Amino acid sequence: MAKAFWNRLDRLFTQRKVAVGSVVLLGLSLLPIAWISLYNHPCSDDYSYSLYVAQAVREGGSLWDVLAAAARKTAEIYTSWQGTFSAVFLMALQPAAFGEDLYVLTPFLMIGSLVFSTFFFLKEIFVRWLSLEEAGWVSLSCALCFFLIHFAPNAFEGFFWYNGSIFYTFFHSLMLCTLTFVCKFLRLGKGPQAGLCAAAASILAFFLGGGNYPTALLSCLLLLACFLWTLWKRRPLVQRALTLLFFLLELAAFLISMVAPGNSVRQAQFTSHPGALESIVLALGASVRFITDQTTLPLLLMLLFFTPLFCKCAKKLSFRFPLPGLAPVAAVCLLGVLMTPPIYAMTNTGAGRTQDLYYDAFCLLAAGVVFYLCGWLTHLPAAKHAPQKAREISAAFFLSVALFFVLSVCCTERFVDLTGVSALRSLISREAQAYDAQVDAQVALLEDPSLTDVVLEPVTYRPDLLMPEAVPMLSEDPENQVNQRVATFYEKDSVRVSAGNP
Repeated sequence: MAKAFWNRLDRLFTQRKVAVGSVVLLGLSLLPIAWISLYNHPCSDDYSYSLYVAQAVREGGSLWDVLAAAARKTAEIYTSWQGTFSAVFLMALQPAAFGEDLYVLTPFLMIGSLVFSTFFFLKEIFVRWLSLEEAGWVSLSCALCFFLIHFAPNAFEGFFWYNGSIFYTFFHSLMLCTLTFVCKFLRLGKGPQAGLCAAAASILAFFLGGGNYPTALLSCLLLLACFLWTLWKRRPLVQRALTLLFFLLELAAFLISMVAPGNSVRQAQFTSHPGALESIVLALGASVRFITDQTTLPLLLMLLFFTPLFCKCAKKLSFRFPLPGLAPVAAVCLLGVLMTPPIYAMTNTGAGRTQDLYYDAFCLLAAGVVFYLCGWLTHLPAAKHAPQKAREISAAFFLSVALFFVLSVCCTERFVDLTGVSALRSLISREAQAYDAQVDAQVALLEDPSLTDVVLEPVTYRPDLLMPEAVPMLSEDPENQVNQRVATFYEKDSVRVSAGNP
């Protein structure tokens, strides 16, 4: 009887059924996040960066007028604050500039771009290049997306705050899409599809170079590695030439960003910073510490769940996976590349949105390292001569790992801070709804054309995902920076709250 039970369980744990279950579970886990997103509102830099676009929209400007307004803000910031022109252009197109209600789209755009790019990238790498079955790709992508979303170090800055999330989360997604198009181009070789992939990679590479410096630097190095790979593999001249073009386009945009006059203005805020070599060393140390801190039991159990699948896939490949120690070393170095620019500029690894960027890269690198180690193990002589029965993994293994995974997630110290759990807590307590009602009352007065000096009731509810305590809010002082940004955005003479700081 027991044997029959385990046999039925083995038939239940097919790759296809696990994939369907993964999609369903990921979707269900995102429902609280989608719900709380309906109460999201702009804050901080959202107002100042999108000012010209908001003015163009109010004046009934055309699409060209709106884009010209975004370009105007980009040029202004380029000379006065930072050179990341691609990112600033997108920051200027903040949704609330087109209508306050549209800001709720921000988490959908950011999480949607992250999920899409992760699935897109992993399909090209694991299915097209490594011959993993599509059901396995779906399950792996869902599992990684679960961690990228729910275990994000700072979900507010990574998903809910447009200005911060567009700068890091969205550009991480663009990097994955760029690398995917490059890999597709190299795989297809020639033909119309290869040409379209090359065109997309060229456009995205240049746009990527004008984004945040950590992502731009890492993608530059990865595109250079792709070009060197084409030389090593003696790929056709057109592939070598176009891969070099991808790298040069990104490098050109990166250089345009770095020489911006505004960078020196911003850098003047920091009295000292380490040299280039010292920054690299410090970044490698920070990378090791970050990996140590983020290698949690739930993540290890998730990777353990996929090791049989990785081994089965890697065994079919002719590549021998030599020098297994180089895989974790490479992961440390690649993560260190991301950390070098902020350490060089600010002597630290950056704010919460930057930590989200590191975590996004870390999860992908962790899966890559485990796959490489599985490949090395499966190509050992002892593994090749092991009995077939010993190499088969039963459903009991998967069920055990899955149960331990659920327990480990529920028992983690950060459980109440997980993105989905935090959203659910704010919704059940009705803190999110109360916050939304208070902000809506403020917006109604701010949008009243008859008022020039606006006095508002303070916002007293602050859900962690929508308005954390660390984010500055409107105060009694109309000269406060936040007050002035809001007043300028809504074209008011002054804005202040009625009594006490919220």
